[in-house]
Amino acid sequence: MIDRSSPVPLYFQLATLIEQGIASGQWEPGARLPSEPELCEQFGLSRATVRQAFGRLEHRGLIGRLRGQGTFVQEGEPGLWLLQSSEGSFQEEVDRMGRTVRSKVLRAERGRLPEWACRALELEPAADGATLERLRFVDGDVALYAVNHLPLHIADAALAIDNPNESLYRRLRERAGAVPHGGRRILEAIAADSGVAELLDVRPGDPLILIESVTWDADMRPFDCYRAWLRTDRTKIDIQAHDPGAAASQPLPTHDRERA
Repeated sequence: MIDRSSPVPLYFQLATLIEQGIASGQWEPGARLPSEPELCEQFGLSRATVRQAFGRLEHRGLIGRLRGQGTFVQEGEPGLWLLQSSEGSFQEEVDRMGRTVRSKVLRAERGRLPEWACRALELEPAADGATLERLRFVDGDVALYAVNHLPLHIADAALAIDNPNESLYRRLRERAGAVPHGGRRILEAIAADSGVAELLDVRPGDPLILIESVTWDADMRPFDCYRAWLRTDRTKIDIQAHDPGAAASQPLPTHDRERA
């Protein structure tokens, strides 16, 4: 459904809903999508908003528009991790495009959090919390090494790993009521050190993307932060820039920053 209280633009929410429908098989390749007027009526959106959503999907190769015939599903490019999503969830963002995501848990424990995580989570220095360290595989190939840190009050939910392939944010939502409402991601190009290189099956010094993230709930309380090292040869990142003036009118949008 469309969440009008969310800082995520309406057209982006609609595009995401359509993508999810395509990924779930609701609309198979070659299927005709509902028309612009039909979507306007269904979701209570303007024609311009629906056109923006279609434009985004067309740009990504997921749909094609034929004059006088309608809009049809095409074979899209899979596996784009949408960092502008408030959840920023690798599992859900990659899996929704039809690729197989598998996780290997390297560490899941309570203990003292590192200094940077305490700052990100607005905790006292040396606070205790939960740490979850994982390797993520896309279609059988390792693509991401990530370390999440979470505050102690949701540690039980974070560490209740019955299935290593389960989405962390889905588990937090269902077991602790922690629902992401916004986030900040910082991207940095780095050279792989020996430890990360071994985990991601690359050579020391090979280029990687380091992502540092913090996610907050509807009350602007941070409840998760992570650092992730990504192989961009095995999955891609989709970052969408919004007009700064438009973004300023939102309560507090998700920020995506790149730094050299």
